[in-house]
Amino acid sequence: MHYSIVRNSLTSQFIQIQLEISCQEMETICLQLPSWRPGRYELANYAQKIRAFEVRANASEIAWKKTGKDLWEFTATGSGQYFINYEFYCNQMDAGGCWSDDQQLYLNFSNFIFEVLQRKNEEISISIELPSDYKVATALKKTGINKWESESFQHLMDSPLLASAELKHFSYSVKGSTFHIWIQGEIHFQIENLIAVFHSFSEKQIEDFGEFPADDYHFIIQLLPYTHYHGVEHAYSSVITFGPAHALSEKSELDELIGVCSHELYHFWNVCRIRPKGILPYDLSKEVYLEEGLVMEGVTTYMGDYYLLKSGYLKLEEYLQFLQKQIQREFDSFGWQNQSIVESSFDLWLDGYKGGIPEKKVSIYNRGALLSLCMDLMLRKSGSSLAKVMKAMWEKFGNTQIGYGLVDFEKLVVSHTKEKESMTDFLRDFVWGKNDLLPFLKSLLTTINIELLENFENNDLLHFFGIRKEESGIITQLHPNTEAYNILMKNDRILDHDTINTSGNQVHLKIERFGRTFPITLPKCQKMYFPKFILQAKGDHRSSLRGLIGE
Repeated sequence: MHYSIVRNSLTSQFIQIQLEISCQEMETICLQLPSWRPGRYELANYAQKIRAFEVRANASEIAWKKTGKDLWEFTATGSGQYFINYEFYCNQMDAGGCWSDDQQLYLNFSNFIFEVLQRKNEEISISIELPSDYKVATALKKTGINKWESESFQHLMDSPLLASAELKHFSYSVKGSTFHIWIQGEIHFQIENLIAVFHSFSEKQIEDFGEFPADDYHFIIQLLPYTHYHGVEHAYSSVITFGPAHALSEKSELDELIGVCSHELYHFWNVCRIRPKGILPYDLSKEVYLEEGLVMEGVTTYMGDYYLLKSGYLKLEEYLQFLQKQIQREFDSFGWQNQSIVESSFDLWLDGYKGGIPEKKVSIYNRGALLSLCMDLMLRKSGSSLAKVMKAMWEKFGNTQIGYGLVDFEKLVVSHTKEKESMTDFLRDFVWGKNDLLPFLKSLLTTINIELLENFENNDLLHFFGIRKEESGIITQLHPNTEAYNILMKNDRILDHDTINTSGNQVHLKIERFGRTFPITLPKCQKMYFPKFILQAKGDHRSSLRGLIGE
């Protein structure tokens, strides 16, 4: 089958697509459009961006029908070539969407190509009408001018493409594999330094997994003029959208870009190949419920940052700042009291990528990274590491492509430690359970001479009354163990800061709630809430560094 893509109007953001397929007489063709895409476990319903769908053969329209929100069917009236024509709206600029304008064409084929259910493994060729000065970044095999081919639907939907006259290309090699860096947008950093850092973390990841079974790999990076942060993994490439581009002149911002790139490269093994049974292969037509979020994103988040430390890009103090932010984010929330990380993983399809209701869930990325840190430090006591566990995962489940379950991962973790009972208890209490991780994490960090301190700034409302608010006075969070939780509401507004008197044992507030204005008096708590966490190495910092990287 063959896809042809043109753009009749660049600024309309519509692309015109034609799928040509050979059919037998009376053959029924089922065209399944993805409802979601790999790397984001929520329904996207891409069918809402399709218009002008038709089927033609011999210059005549062929009857078709929809049997689902994203499933089209038609029956061939005779043998020959059939043409499915439709338009797709490319207006989503992030690492998983599509974008078309007068400067570029950026496509994630998972958004708009059909899985022909009767021909899942058939080769697919693609031709795209592009200006002659456009350069193209993609992992697809090139077969001619603006022509490519893929082995199957699964291959094509996992191979994004970016085309632009302004696209810049750089590369480096590690152990016989070539890594391509494609950048669209303004560059406000030393590209030579970036390449050196990419080379370093790529080399360390490959060393720990033992192999990198790809001749080429592509980092496709969109540097945007506005604030943005997103990355998506693919079999032989990753897309990163980041902005604002000019901020990358600051090392702290460049750290973020490099961090997400290290994270996405780690996905080459973990998720793209070490994959839960439920998504091997991907069925993009419906939800696939997964318990393995800890492994898929938690381990990847932790290891992505870990390799920046191990490669020498991050100094110990800089890495501790990364970790400190994760700890702050985790313990500013109380979702862990209501849902385990396994439950939050299963519920990704409900609210995994939005705020959701207060204190309902945990982040498989953030909490998952802290759980991974704990497992790594516990494994190191036995002379092993999480990196060694993941290499075993690669050899047993990734390289063999047989898929795994969360229990399989846990069995490997336990098998790599001498303190099997302690690790089993940890998995029960903090992975499947809802225990408070903070005391355990504090204790574990002291074993490598890292101290986790709690500081209380000059913010009485926050620390003595458990009220977190914006500068405008809007209340954004209330600590569930305070009196304020039972009297105030999220989104109440504290009208006048001058009316606040915290010198005694109470505070007087003037509150606006849905047009009503009224006073409230709250007692000052003896306990303090919402600490600011500080992470610091004690004594000889080299021992802390050895404890973290195992060297």
